[in-house]
Amino acid sequence: MTSVARLRAPLERLYRDFDWTGRIEKDAIRFPLRYADPADREVAALLAAGLAYGRVDLFAPWVDWALRRMGEAPHRFVLGFDPAKDADRFDGFRYRFNRPRDLAAFCLAAQRVLLRYGSLRQCFLAGYSETDPDVGPALERFVGAFRSQDLRPIFPRGRASRGYRHLFPLPSRGGPCKRLHLFLRWMVRREPPDFGLWREIPPAKLLIPVDTHVENMSRAVGLTRRRSRTWRMAVEITERLRRLDPSDPVKYDFALCHKRMSGDCRDRRDPAVCAPCGLRPVCRHWSRA
Repeated sequence: MTSVARLRAPLERLYRDFDWTGRIEKDAIRFPLRYADPADREVAALLAAGLAYGRVDLFAPWVDWALRRMGEAPHRFVLGFDPAKDADRFDGFRYRFNRPRDLAAFCLAAQRVLLRYGSLRQCFLAGYSETDPDVGPALERFVGAFRSQDLRPIFPRGRASRGYRHLFPLPSRGGPCKRLHLFLRWMVRREPPDFGLWREIPPAKLLIPVDTHVENMSRAVGLTRRRSRTWRMAVEITERLRRLDPSDPVKYDFALCHKRMSGDCRDRRDPAVCAPCGLRPVCRHWSRA
């Protein structure tokens, strides 16, 4: 893998110079940023991150659709949610694995979590320990709070749907949990584009959200050699980035993701596209040449 010494300057330059403001409307983070109230922002962020799979132009209209049906204050809507009266607000929702009852279950579970803990932040902190090496153990407990709720008003047979479980993947199952790490990045990091509402958790404990873009970029510059997108891949990439910035290793995530998403990286040699790229000196496609 590429040495840390060679990676430092190109990745720092990418992070420093990347125009995140120009890409914000192409990212799911734009949805929680609509809300000034931290309580609304928490709820909107969790829902938006949960649905942020597939292409942005496909999931974004459905995130917008769902949030509009929750009104101007998602936190207030969730606290007052009555499955018998409000579940039909989501009739017509259909995005890949998710259906109307998954959104209703999200609202009911979030309501119960909020009533017990007071906020999503307090729910996460209840399972967080400063001695944990990263956010993994706390995330397992946070997800457990949503998966352990009695949702029979939505699922009469007592088993949550595949779509609902897809919103809350368990780290212990070995998947990368990209969308939950994305949610945590938004909530914990203090620097733009993230909004850092959860100040008790140091950004150093975060793990990078690994989607197809980050996976391919990470392999291209030598952050990982793994071929499967798993929890271990997220840990390995983060450990390498932590050697560049121990206090904020996932700060590179937005730029790495959007560099490939925008078409500035083709995951292959392209003389025209690659010519201005600052990562070219550490890119495996060019080192092979």
